[in-house]
Order: sequence, then C-alpha cells, then structure tokens
Amino acid sequence: MTNQLLNSSTLQSLRFVFVMLIVMSHIPLPGLPLFDAGGDCGVTFFFMLSGFALTLRYGPQIDSGSFCLRQYYWRRLIKIYPLHLLCLAAWLIASHSPIDSRVIANLLLVQSWIPDSHYYFWCNAPSWFLSTLLFSYAVFPWACRHASMRWLLALLACGAAIYAATPSHDVTSILYVNPLVRFVDFALGMALAKSLTRRPTTTVAPWAEYIVVAALIAALLVYPITDAKLRNAPLFWIVLLPLIGIFACSKGPLSRLLGHPWLQSLGRLSLPIFMTHLFVIPMILTRLPLPPQLNIPLAILTTILVSWAIDRWLLSPIVRLSEKR
Repeated sequence: MTNQLLNSSTLQSLRFVFVMLIVMSHIPLPGLPLFDAGGDCGVTFFFMLSGFALTLRYGPQIDSGSFCLRQYYWRRLIKIYPLHLLCLAAWLIASHSPIDSRVIANLLLVQSWIPDSHYYFWCNAPSWFLSTLLFSYAVFPWACRHASMRWLLALLACGAAIYAATPSHDVTSILYVNPLVRFVDFALGMALAKSLTRRPTTTVAPWAEYIVVAALIAALLVYPITDAKLRNAPLFWIVLLPLIGIFACSKGPLSRLLGHPWLQSLGRLSLPIFMTHLFVIPMILTRLPLPPQLNIPLAILTTILVSWAIDRWLLSPIVRLSEKR
C-alpha cells in the first residue's frame, strides 16, 4: 500500500482526541480521582504515532538513498525547539526561578536522562516528552534503515527484561520517562508503518473502527487495576497498534467524522496544547470563581485558543521560513 492511500487526515484528528485525554488527566473533577489512564494512554499514542508517521514520510527516501540527514534533523528541531523555548521562558518569568542545573538540563532537553523527578518534571513539566522524543528522532534514520522483525523482537525482549527488573518505586523514572525504554513505543509505530506499506492493499471493514474504540475504552477502564509496570505502555500497545493501523486505512463512518476540517485543524494544535495546558488550565481553575461545569470547559477552550495563537503567529511562520533554507 502506498503512503498516499493511507488516511492521514484521520490520524491528524486523532492527535486532538489523544491530547485531550492527556489534558483531562490533569484536571481535577469534583468527587473523582485524577484520570491518570488518559495521560499514560495519550503519551504512548504520541510516541507510537511519531514512529509511524516518520516511517511513512521518510522510509521511502531512506530506502531509495534520497534521504537528507541534515534537512531531517533541522526539521525535527524546528518542530519542537521554538515552542519549547517559549514555554520555558514563560515558566521562568512566572516562577521567578533561578537558573540552575535543572533549568540548563531542561533548556538542552536532556532532563529525561536524569532519573530524578526534580529534573525531568522541572520547569514546564510536559517538556520531558520532548526530551524523550528527541532521542527517538535522533536514532530514527539508523533504525529505519536497519529495522527488521528480528531487530524488533530483540528490542521487545530487552524492554521486557527492563520492565521485569524495574522496582515499583522507579516506574516513572525508568519506564515512563526514560528515552531508551520509550523508544520501544516509537519502534512499534515504525514496524506498523513498514507492515502496512508492504501490503498491496488493505481493506478494513467499517465495524472494525468500533471494535478498536471499544477496546480502547476497555483498556482505560481496566487501567486502575493493572500493575503499574504494565499500564505505562504495554497495556495500551495491544490497543493502539490496531487502532492506528485501522484508522490509517479505514474509510468508515468514524474515519469520515474524524476527517472533518475542524478536527484536523485541532489535531495540528496538539503539540502546543500539550505544552501549554499546565500553564493555562491551573490559572483559569484557580483564579476564576466559577462552578466546575463552567470553569473546566472555559479552561480547555482558553488552552485551545492560546495554542492556536502560538501556532498562528510563532510556529507556522518559523516553519515557513525554515522551509526556504
């Protein structure tokens, strides 16, 4: 199956769906525990989708020898660093924090390599994701060129050994944040993309969309009773792999709904939403004396509007300028 036959518009809209799961995991709802399942599921989705999307985009270039390593790295940095620097500057201004080793680690996006929450969750906490993703970006060209089923199985075996050996009190620093471990998520997305593009055609029944959505809901429901080591990612691998694959190929009713231009536009804002929501939402929830049924939607809407403004007046112009180089 050629890349042109895959449903990229649906996957774009799914970015918004899953970033909202992450956002909701950080919003306290009266009388309810935090929706931690949404955060773990959303983060796993974005690691897997990144591997999937990069393989679709650059895999043919790598195979044909037309891949430009310098251009690839430049585009990856332009994608994440301007937004990261903006959020870091906003955090420093708002917190009046001194410039110390934690801030330097965050600036350089190396904080996820330091197994200490005072480092990897310091400054704008969501930036740990960029630190971890940057490693996957860095090794992607090599991994895409050499990836095979044997390579993937060896990687999964190493991941299983690390999961088994990790003490329960180190789950976050080792299994959730560590770039080497989260590369497994990224590699699974790569393997899925390679599998789909090797097939001449892939026909997906419309009912398959409902099956994978039901499976996703089931995974979110069983999350609270799942072992902490498994729910960081493995619980969602078995659901998200078929979900990404099916929605990449399907033309069913849910795919048509996700193909709406408004949802695609919201999907393009997923990274700004992710990076700014821990600024905007607490500010709205703590400073406006409104009932939760008004305050929470207002906080989410404000986050979307702030993200739209950042994309419109900062990120998109920078990307356009970078493409002229």
